[in-house]
Amino acid sequence: MSDSSVNQGRILRNLMRLMDVTCGRSLYEVLPRGVQVWLPEQGKGVYPDLLVVAGEPLLHDGQDDKLLNPCVIFEILSGPTPSYNPEASTLPDSSGMFRRCRAIPYLQTYLFVHQTEARVEQFYRAEENLWGMTTQSGLDSVVELAITDARLPMMDIYERVDFSLLV
Repeated sequence: MSDSSVNQGRILRNLMRLMDVTCGRSLYEVLPRGVQVWLPEQGKGVYPDLLVVAGEPLLHDGQDDKLLNPCVIFEILSGPTPSYNPEASTLPDSSGMFRRCRAIPYLQTYLFVHQTEARVEQFYRAEENLWGMTTQSGLDSVVELAITDARLPMMDIYERVDFSLLV
């Protein structure tokens, strides 16, 4: 993501703080925007807003800028995006990153975090090639991450976010 808004920055800061506390001294490590997730079969990388790695980072050909094993990826959506519609033929993937990342064998959870409203859409690996989905909406909701046993209150994810700001 190139141009970040104030709300995106606030959401990213809040998620980093929440995930740092959640992962603490566990086997999980939180890595911020700027770390490249390498997709070998596509010969290119993507840059999620935030990711979590279980255990030691696996690197493509030993290159420290090509991470292979994220287990959780957060994508903060840059603008209004249609919500998931189970009858739609495709997922609402504005950047195309989720579509490209689904093949990562280590990836267990992919979250779309909206900045124009308090809504998080979470896709989780139910089986090898089958993804399930949950949505949390409203500041009283809680996002639960099975992989890290994290409970992320929406009011904390969206702390100081001003929904009246234009994206």
